[in-house]
Amino acid sequence: MTLKQDALSATASSLRAVMSYVSASDELTAPNSVINQARADEPVFVLRARDMVATATIEWWLWCARNRGVPAEKLERAERQRRAADLWIDKRLPTVTGTDGRTVVRTARLERDDKDSVLNSCHPDEPVFVIVASDAVSTEVVEFWAFMAERHGAPARKVEGAMEVAKAMARWQEKRIVGTGARRTAEAQPARPDVPRPRHKTVMHLVCVDCGHDERLGEPPFDEELLATVRETCEGPCPSCGAEPKTDAVSGQIRRVLTTTMTTE
Repeated sequence: MTLKQDALSATASSLRAVMSYVSASDELTAPNSVINQARADEPVFVLRARDMVATATIEWWLWCARNRGVPAEKLERAERQRRAADLWIDKRLPTVTGTDGRTVVRTARLERDDKDSVLNSCHPDEPVFVIVASDAVSTEVVEFWAFMAERHGAPARKVEGAMEVAKAMARWQEKRIVGTGARRTAEAQPARPDVPRPRHKTVMHLVCVDCGHDERLGEPPFDEELLATVRETCEGPCPSCGAEPKTDAVSGQIRRVLTTTMTTE
């Protein structure tokens, strides 16, 4: 075992001492785990604690789930996963794996059986959060991850891959509120490519931290042209009060006056 793995194992031991969370190993081996209860061909998206935007994405899942009436015990489980992921010491931006350029929508079977899958690439004790297509909020949560990953500078191919997963999840016929009702049999829930994509209620706003100017920019999915425009706009002055970005005299870092937020309508 390497020094890094030793450090991660020590982190896991400390976390286990204060909270009970689901690790990558738990997801792969427990018969009642999210990944093992999913249909073999069901699209899935795995958030791992190492991912810098995983914690924010789980927070967004919690926000969406509360508004859908997800039971308290499921919310508490997700909150434990969020806290465990936040405390995990190994952090980095999502990276692209493989060199063939193909975008692959991961299914439950692939995540379980492929040695290079996200779950199988995790440290065994690393906290994970699995999102399945049958989750009623899966599409908007994965799109939120793609939005946050793009903003943090993740490779375009990684962001595009997440959007493909979101599209596959939107086409999935079975949708349920997590924790309410049992899953139907495979025969009763075939995947259909012609199912209308659900209407999103999340929107992005441009906000000035100086004067409070709030401008609606649009709702997901966001194309590259819009995101490029938003990046350029956030580097400039406020269109309302004219406040300009400032350079900190001590650190030399530029403090922007414009930022973006995700809200609902």
